[in-house]
Amino acid sequence: MLNSDRFLNTFNSIERSLRMLAKKGKGERFHRLVDTASKSYPIVRRFSNDLKEFADLRNAIVHERTDGHVLAEPNDQAVEAIEFVASLLLDPPKVIPLFQSEVATLSVGDPIAKAVKTMFEQSFSQMPVYDGAIFVGLLTANTVARWLGASVAEDIFSLSETPVSDVLGYTEDKDNFSFLRRDSTLFEVLEKFQIFEREGKRLEAVLITQNGKLSEALLGIVTIWDLPKIHEALEKPNGKWGT
Repeated sequence: MLNSDRFLNTFNSIERSLRMLAKKGKGERFHRLVDTASKSYPIVRRFSNDLKEFADLRNAIVHERTDGHVLAEPNDQAVEAIEFVASLLLDPPKVIPLFQSEVATLSVGDPIAKAVKTMFEQSFSQMPVYDGAIFVGLLTANTVARWLGASVAEDIFSLSETPVSDVLGYTEDKDNFSFLRRDSTLFEVLEKFQIFEREGKRLEAVLITQNGKLSEALLGIVTIWDLPKIHEALEKPNGKWGT
């Protein structure tokens, strides 16, 4: 199959998908489809410029046909690029199974010594805290440090007797976590971190449950240290795109 045929077939699949996402008919121009879908779908936002470049190349291929011959034949890199974006758009990678794991948690009544020991041994920077089956907050290394600083000033503290709930009260910003459903995409995870960053906040972790509810069992966790892993999974092919 010619590269032009592969490119056009893939472009048509992308266009159909965008029309469904944007809820627009055949009369809507491709660039407008991208802009409309970008408002609601992180994956389209991420590749909006690429999608518009694909549309320009598609126009060159279609508009420059003479007697059935293609004057602008896409190179291999352009075809691989559009097929890669199409694969992400039509079947975006989910947080599960990539980040599915048994998450270490704490109870509000656990001694802070248990948290400190676990964080040190497992190199954790944060741990979810539960009151029974209900999530109540995210204990971070920074919170433990703040508690220690205040306790040292008072010169009265005990790692073995102080419950996690007391230390959790020293959290600088209690809005340092977010929940997502198990079928959420990696693009939605990145969007969460970006939203917090734009608001001048630090998102410590995205917690994954069946339906994204605080009362559900944890299926996985994504921290800021996992972002390189996500970007690697979404990395587009190398090389210059074009004809």
